[in-house]
Amino acid sequence: MKSILDFDKAHLVMLVETGLVEKGDGRKMLAEIRDIEANGVLLGEWDGGMHWTEQQLIQRLGEQIGGWINLGRSTGDISEVSRRLNARRLIFCNIHMLNSLREVLLKLAMKFVETVVPGQTFLQHAQPTTLGHWLSMWAATLDRDVQRYMELAVRVNQSPAGAGILSTTDFEIDRERVSELLGFDRPIANSLDAIMSHDVGLETISVVTIAAMNLARIADDLELWMSTEYRYVDFPDRFCATSSIMPQKRNPNIPQQIKAQCAKAIGAMSLGIASERGATGQPMLERFECDVVLWELLEDLPRIMGDLSTMLDAIEVDDRRMRESSERHWASASDLASLIVTECGLSWRTAHQICAVVIRLCYERGLEPRDLTSAIVDEAACMYRGEPLSLSSNSLRSALDPITSVHRRTVRGGSAPSAVSREIACMQERLGHDVRAASVCERNIAESEVRLTEVIDRMLAG
Repeated sequence: MKSILDFDKAHLVMLVETGLVEKGDGRKMLAEIRDIEANGVLLGEWDGGMHWTEQQLIQRLGEQIGGWINLGRSTGDISEVSRRLNARRLIFCNIHMLNSLREVLLKLAMKFVETVVPGQTFLQHAQPTTLGHWLSMWAATLDRDVQRYMELAVRVNQSPAGAGILSTTDFEIDRERVSELLGFDRPIANSLDAIMSHDVGLETISVVTIAAMNLARIADDLELWMSTEYRYVDFPDRFCATSSIMPQKRNPNIPQQIKAQCAKAIGAMSLGIASERGATGQPMLERFECDVVLWELLEDLPRIMGDLSTMLDAIEVDDRRMRESSERHWASASDLASLIVTECGLSWRTAHQICAVVIRLCYERGLEPRDLTSAIVDEAACMYRGEPLSLSSNSLRSALDPITSVHRRTVRGGSAPSAVSREIACMQERLGHDVRAASVCERNIAESEVRLTEVIDRMLAG
């Protein structure tokens, strides 16, 4: 409703300034709109749709005055302006909360930069990493979400006002003036494109869906790590719910809520694409069904991101269990292969195959990595290539130690605390830049609202 009223005011100001509406009539209509805003509008009273203001002005002032408000515009541009103003406001709400969540993740990443955790592929132990490395990965995905939202905001912040239903109007309106008063960067150049092309709408749904998918991935990891089988992390009771029949249950509610929003977003994406099929100008009413879900998502995701930030701030990490899990299931097998390459001069593939035989022998004998001896490695090497390797026990222990493993990965982007710390510093710098860039955009929009208010004040003052 606010977005429609804002367009009503900006359009009326332009009509008065261009002489298309008498100043006295324009003043009366603007005064009535101010009265409507001051007294509020109950949702049940908004029964005239996008033309409700015209309906109210005609009731209050008569058709001879109130009937002028829609001169030079149509349901088409009223709808599109409203959609873009709503999207713009909500996009920056989402950017703000994404940046807040990034800040929490980077703070925690620095705190847990030395905390070893087993990395997984196919839900099986792969290689050791650190919780700080993992948390900074999440921050990196949200970094890209913010870039997508910021780029989307540039395309959303273009004005369809004055495009009419597709070919503008034969009245000499000033599209640039309305665009300026509403805080848009510029009018959309082609009026047919402004009304009939909805790729920006689909882009909005797409950006929201990708962000929701990334949040759901974080939620899935947390839910898995909190499970009885993992028990890597825990959260205070205030973030959990119990069962009416199973008193032992501590169900993580927030991750479930995040994943529900992701499911809704995927549905909205499908609905949006299906709604835009057909020849130009054919899909008109279908797209409004998608808007309902899109506005819900854009409203709900910031709240849920706030909940997730609060939850992460209270995370309880069992670093001992994470380290023990990293030690027990051959997560450092790649390091053993690297040791063979380095000390024995064998090719990577040969070393890889010898390690595979080593692990098979240990599984068959019920041995864990800590039980590995040089004799077993020599046995595997002889089975594969007919010669022993004669590796020292100290070398084996060092190769299979997960803490030593992560410290060896100093390549840029690696899991070594030094590498992760450098990347966190870079991401903190980017976060600061993104916060400032979003603030500039929001300030420009806020200043346009002030300018519109001041113009109306002057008109009402006579």
